[in-house]
Amino acid sequence: MPYATYVTGHDPLDVLRTTLAGYREVFTRNTAADWATPRTPGKWTAHQVLVHVTQWELIFSTRIRTALAIPDYVVQPMDQDDLLDIEAPAVDATMAAAAFEAVRRMNIALVAALTPAQRAKAITHPERGPIDIEDLIVTLAGHGAHHLAQLRTGD
Repeated sequence: MPYATYVTGHDPLDVLRTTLAGYREVFTRNTAADWATPRTPGKWTAHQVLVHVTQWELIFSTRIRTALAIPDYVVQPMDQDDLLDIEAPAVDATMAAAAFEAVRRMNIALVAALTPAQRAKAITHPERGPIDIEDLIVTLAGHGAHHLAQLRTGD
């Protein structure tokens, strides 16, 4: 599972909740210059990381919702860089932060409401083979935790 190391030993729902608090701290701490400056040469700016995290918060959660509603759901892979290049110039950090907060709160509520049977529902990922909704939840939580660490340290 991608990003599973960020969730190992923890309930992914707890990781979703605690990282939301961490993102709130980053949102209030960063200045406009912090968002615009690459922290490491050749890497994404904090703004680009935030837009990316928000995009994938939406994408992973759409995959979860679609998997719940469609029998024999197959994940549609996509290129993260192409998507970021299209959207990042149009979405500022304030907008991305507000969207992230709203979608993360919805995701927390959804995951909290799922039964064990729903979380175990089988789906297919074209590149990874058979997975389940729990895998998507762990990936969602771990992805957010991974990028929160980047935003906190500047890597």
